[in-house]
Amino acid sequence: MDLRQLRYFIALATHQHYGRAASVLHVAQPALSRQIRLLEEEFGVQLFVRHARGATPTEEALFLLERASFVVRYAEQIKQDMGARQREPSGSVSVGLTPGLALLLTLPLTQAVEQSLPGVRLRIVEGFPPTLRSLLLEGGVDVAILNPPYEPTKLLGAPLLTEQICLIGRGGDPKLKVRSISPAKLAGLPLVMTGLAKSGVRMELDLAAAHAGISLNQTVEVATLDVAKRLVVAGVGYTVHFAAPVQPDLDEGHLVAVPIRGLYLRRFLARAAERPLSRATEEVITTIRHVVQDLVNSGGWLHARLEKA
Repeated sequence: MDLRQLRYFIALATHQHYGRAASVLHVAQPALSRQIRLLEEEFGVQLFVRHARGATPTEEALFLLERASFVVRYAEQIKQDMGARQREPSGSVSVGLTPGLALLLTLPLTQAVEQSLPGVRLRIVEGFPPTLRSLLLEGGVDVAILNPPYEPTKLLGAPLLTEQICLIGRGGDPKLKVRSISPAKLAGLPLVMTGLAKSGVRMELDLAAAHAGISLNQTVEVATLDVAKRLVVAGVGYTVHFAAPVQPDLDEGHLVAVPIRGLYLRRFLARAAERPLSRATEEVITTIRHVVQDLVNSGGWLHARLEKA
C-alpha cells in the first residue's frame, strides 16, 4: 500500500465510477483498476461492487475512506509544512476564545500578530468551551484557550495561566470593602450568572457552593460578561467572573472585584491531538504566550499567574 493507491481509492470512492475517477486522476482506467485490485488483495476484502452505472463502495471501503483521507491529508500537510519552513510563516490561523477572553485578548493579540507575523491572517472565533472543543476536533479552529475538563486522547493542552475568580459588584458597595471573600459569603447574594452551566466559571462556582453547603441566588442568566456588567452597574446584583476583562470599569470605579478564596480557573492552550500544527499556528501560539505574559507582568491581567508550558 502506498499513497498513490490511497489517492486512487479515494477518487473512486468519491466518484463511484471508474471512468470518471480515471479522468480526474489523469490515468488509464486499466491502471486504476489494477491499483484497486492490489489494495483489495492486500486487505483481503472487496472494496467496490461493479455494476452498469459504476462502482459502489462496500462497508469496508467506507471504513477505509475515512482513514485513507486522513493519511493523504497528513502527507500533504507534511509537504506544505516542510516548504513553509523555508519561508516566513503565512496563511490563516483561527484562534478560539471565550467571550470574556475575547474582550481581553483580541486587540493586543491582533496587534502583536500584525507586527511580528505580517504573512499570517488571524481569525478570532468566539464561543463557550463546549463549542470551542467541538470546533477544535472538527478543524473549525486551529488552537483555543480552554479550561478543563477535556479529553486528553482527542485534545492536547499546554498550561497557560491560573486566574482567581472574583465577586464583581458596583463601585462603593460596602460588602465589597474587603481584600477577599469566602464562597460561603455568596449565600443569598443576587447573582447575575454568565456563560454556560457546568462549564468554565459556572462549573467552578457550583462546585465551590456545593462544598460550602450553600445555595446560590441566581437572579438572572446572561450569555456574556459584557451584558452582565451592565446589569451589575444598574444594581441588579453581583456577578462572578475573572476580573481582567472589566479592568477599565474597575479603574474608573464603576465596578469592584474581590477575589473569592479558593476559587480558580485554569487555562490551557489546546489543539486537536490528531491534527499537525502549521508553522503559522506554531508562531501564533508563541505569540499568544508572549501577549499573555506581557499582560500579566504589566498588571493588565488581574489576579492571574503564568504557568509553565
